[in-house]
Amino acid sequence: MSEVELNPSPGGSPSPWASDLAFDSLTTSLSAVILQTKADVLALNKPPTEPSETKLLRDVSFTLQGLNSSTLPFVNSGAISLPNTLPLPMISILHSLVEPALLYKNLTVFVESQSGLIGQAFRSAIEKELRGYLSLISKIDEEIRKELQAEKDVPEWKRGWSLGGVTLKKCIYWLRDPTIILRLMTDMADKCKDKNGGQLLNVLHSYTSHGDPFISDFASRLLKDVSRPFYEFLQQWIYTGDIRDPYMEYFVQKGDQSDAVWDGRYVLEESQIPTFISDELVKKIFQTGKSLDFIRMGCGGGDWVDQYGTELSRTFHYGEADGEIEAAIDTAYRKTVTHLMFLLTTKFKLKEHIQALKNYLLLGQGDFVAMLMELLAPSLERPANTLYRHNLTSILETAIRGSNAQYSIPEVLRNLDARMLELSHGEIGWDVFTLEYKVEAPLDVIVNAYATRQYLKIFNFLWRLKRVGFVLDMAWRRSITGARGILSYVKDAVDSDWKMARACCSEMIHFICQLEYYILYEVIESSWSKLQDELNKPDLTLDHLIEVHTKYLGNITHKGLLGSARAGKEDSLIHQLHEILKVVLSFTDAIDALYNFSVEEYTRRQTADSNTPGDNDATPAIEITLHASISMRIKSLKTNFHSLVEKLLADLAYQSDTEMRFLGVRLNFNEYYVVQRHKKMTADAART
Repeated sequence: MSEVELNPSPGGSPSPWASDLAFDSLTTSLSAVILQTKADVLALNKPPTEPSETKLLRDVSFTLQGLNSSTLPFVNSGAISLPNTLPLPMISILHSLVEPALLYKNLTVFVESQSGLIGQAFRSAIEKELRGYLSLISKIDEEIRKELQAEKDVPEWKRGWSLGGVTLKKCIYWLRDPTIILRLMTDMADKCKDKNGGQLLNVLHSYTSHGDPFISDFASRLLKDVSRPFYEFLQQWIYTGDIRDPYMEYFVQKGDQSDAVWDGRYVLEESQIPTFISDELVKKIFQTGKSLDFIRMGCGGGDWVDQYGTELSRTFHYGEADGEIEAAIDTAYRKTVTHLMFLLTTKFKLKEHIQALKNYLLLGQGDFVAMLMELLAPSLERPANTLYRHNLTSILETAIRGSNAQYSIPEVLRNLDARMLELSHGEIGWDVFTLEYKVEAPLDVIVNAYATRQYLKIFNFLWRLKRVGFVLDMAWRRSITGARGILSYVKDAVDSDWKMARACCSEMIHFICQLEYYILYEVIESSWSKLQDELNKPDLTLDHLIEVHTKYLGNITHKGLLGSARAGKEDSLIHQLHEILKVVLSFTDAIDALYNFSVEEYTRRQTADSNTPGDNDATPAIEITLHASISMRIKSLKTNFHSLVEKLLADLAYQSDTEMRFLGVRLNFNEYYVVQRHKKMTADAART
């Protein structure tokens, strides 16, 4: 605080350190006094005291500056020794007079302590106020010296008592407001002793809502100086995307993953957020700086960031007019976020890559998937250890050239690849084949490691579902074409088995088709539509984009994989579904066995007709046993399939998700399967 005059001019704004030192000049010459007043009589007959008020006045200015004196020595930084020879009223006066001295001495110790930038700004502001206090003490000392000089002309019998110009009580009056400020600063210092950064600012800001205008105004004035480092950080963060915080004082701090470009690079330290900044504004500040840093480090846009900072940069300070800081931050936020999304969608083809992930990993490109499966089927039937990646890649390229996938942009086709999962003993190609889509920086912050695992999980399930549908179609086609060919010649032997097999195969095809429709349309397309709506919003941020993309995958994983969060449990829906698919694959093997048996029976009869006519009805016992075994296997698989489907339908009926319940309705639209209600769930529903 700048020094102020002790007697400010009218209309000026007085400083709290400025007191009214108006003195009544001594207009009457002491030598002209003829009659003694009552005060003179009391002064003449007063009991002797030591030290006198004159001596105390001579030393009080030293005491108020935190210095020792002969009459008022400091015992330590928190105590002063008062003379025990003085009467109690004088002791009471001295108690009030030495309070600012003790407060001043403690504050000088606090000012010399070390802390961060905001803490040093707080100490500097207190030191500035203490200089104003010392300026006031020097003026009080000047008045005391004048009084002591005038006392030399006073008769001996009146010395030791003030003549009414400067007294200890008047000193207390002059120090009334400064004492309040010293108390206030001491209280602030005690509360801020172990705090730094935003925590310290919050403590000081709490005083601005004090009911006493004197205290609230002082706290506001102090905050203008103390908050300067904070606003310098704010300016640097939202205009350059850089942060220099050696003392960890700000609410934006570097995270543990310093090598990351988005997630984990910077974190929001909530304990350091100032209370005079709203939560919405904090989010905009955090998002603006992160976006600038990402544009510079991840997108190669350092030149744009420098130009942007030059155009928009401005200074901030505490107590600015309402809305000015918010408007400046909002402008920086919108410009930064808009430019970042522009870079991602134009330069780095964000939407094209997201669409490619849906087309290839979520099997949305139907013609490509059909051709790929048809070309791969012969190879994938072989043991997994006989497959080579370059062969799979060659087949993938053939499928691309033979479908509409060939019209995808080069960046997409370059990222698509085929690979094999880790091999295990006894696995075939179907078990280890997978497609891979490599997303490069900076889009890998959106399609991160978690998203990649989710895409792989969804693809593997859909690919298995497609495989089951593919082999079912092949089995159905063989049975239908065979019925018009060689199977018609062995009706008497296998007709009942084929009727049962075709009926069961039709049930399985219905199940697989309804499940495919549900996943591809009710789940994936519905989630895709919601994702597109979010991507087209004008205020989209990168954090929000990551969030909606993660939610998009979560919806597909949960609904499309039928509650895969409990995939490790045997009663989970995904486990039941995998068991059903195993039964279907085993059933297609049984149909192949039945078809082979039928062909062998036809061949045997043809051979018997050519060699020994009339003896074609004699069937070898071993073939009769084989036929019975195949028939029993088909019946067992049919029964097992029915029981598994009925259990799945029972669980689907009690799912909280509407689409999953409706899937159960579609699978059992004619109530062919008998669904057993869960006893516990039925009781709960009745109570509800």
